[in-house]
Amino acid sequence: MYFLYLYIMHLNILLKKYLAIIICVLFAHIGFSAFRNSEILKEEIAKYNSQGQYNESIIRLDQIIHDKKSTNYALYNAYLQKYLTYKSLLNYPQAEENLNIAEKYGLKNKQHIKEIKTRILVERIFIEFDHLRFIEVDQLLKKIVREDLSTLDPETHAFFISVLGTDQARKKNFEKAIEEYQLAIDILEKNNPKHLPNIYRKLINIYSDIGDEEKSMQAFEKGIYYAKKYNMDLYIYNMYDSLSYHYAKFKKWEKAYETRVILAELSTKLDAINQSGKLQILEQEIQNNRSNLEIRNQKNIKIFLFIISFFLIVLIIVIYKLYQTNKEKRILVENENQRMRDKLTELSNQISNKNNISKHNADRLSERQTEIVNLVKKGLTNKEIAEQLFISENTVKYHLKSIYTLLGIDSRNSL
Repeated sequence: MYFLYLYIMHLNILLKKYLAIIICVLFAHIGFSAFRNSEILKEEIAKYNSQGQYNESIIRLDQIIHDKKSTNYALYNAYLQKYLTYKSLLNYPQAEENLNIAEKYGLKNKQHIKEIKTRILVERIFIEFDHLRFIEVDQLLKKIVREDLSTLDPETHAFFISVLGTDQARKKNFEKAIEEYQLAIDILEKNNPKHLPNIYRKLINIYSDIGDEEKSMQAFEKGIYYAKKYNMDLYIYNMYDSLSYHYAKFKKWEKAYETRVILAELSTKLDAINQSGKLQILEQEIQNNRSNLEIRNQKNIKIFLFIISFFLIVLIIVIYKLYQTNKEKRILVENENQRMRDKLTELSNQISNKNNISKHNADRLSERQTEIVNLVKKGLTNKEIAEQLFISENTVKYHLKSIYTLLGIDSRNSL
């Protein structure tokens, strides 16, 4: 018994161990699936935005946001992509609003909490940095845990490092700034080279500030190459904007003016403010359509419920009528059955009395009459009975008439 107890305890420990492994694998699979879906969404929205199809981005994200099956993590990623879409159009109020909503849903997801907190914090640093609020940037940078940066996707990680580089450049630590920019370039070259112009434009500015015209132009050539290769209109604009700064820094006013003309043409094509306004109108239209659809659905539901209620009432009335009818029929059937039982009892008594009388009279039959009765029961005719008893047929008829009278019957069949 002791060894059996030890065996059961050992088996229990093994079961718990393997169960824990299965649960860990399951959650890891779910986590990987959620991460994979977020990456697919990110690539899809980035593709729309890079082609200037911002309407498609908003419509796609709206589908996820209003899908009742969407998890908190899916909603977090959808609002994060909306934030990035509006931010790329320089609509910071709308961008920050979506970032706040993304944070609300993200904090409900405990599985990716470190990744979400780090990403939200980094995006807030980007916003403050874009607004040149460097005091706020410094305060937020103190909250960054360097180890947590590994949870960021390579693109965001590279952008964060470029912010550190710009922060160093602002403090006149140019060598450290260039080192940070080069680290960001290395990350993007391996993972997402289409965003390299965003780093090269910063190198243009820093090389212009330190007076290295050659390296500044090299940075422009590399940056404009990637911007045109991936057809990134915003980055093309930014590269020429930095080039304009470069020419102004080196007092090449004619080339600076030519660059400003190019920028004016690109600005008309880019039209970020107008695009942002169109997106907000689109969102309002989507919301209005959804509200109208909801109103129609509510109205249809009310009509449907009214029809169902009406038919239920009619059905209840019909069932009640059928119940009443069946009840009346049952009562009539029961009364008829009782009448039939009484009649059968009466007939049974009459037959019983008659049988008793017949039995009593049968005892009064003579020997010859008894013989005739037995022969009739055998199915013999009057003639056959007469031949067998050696009497005349008329004598047989006479005896039968006497038998009928004595037994109270009127036919051969009754006998």
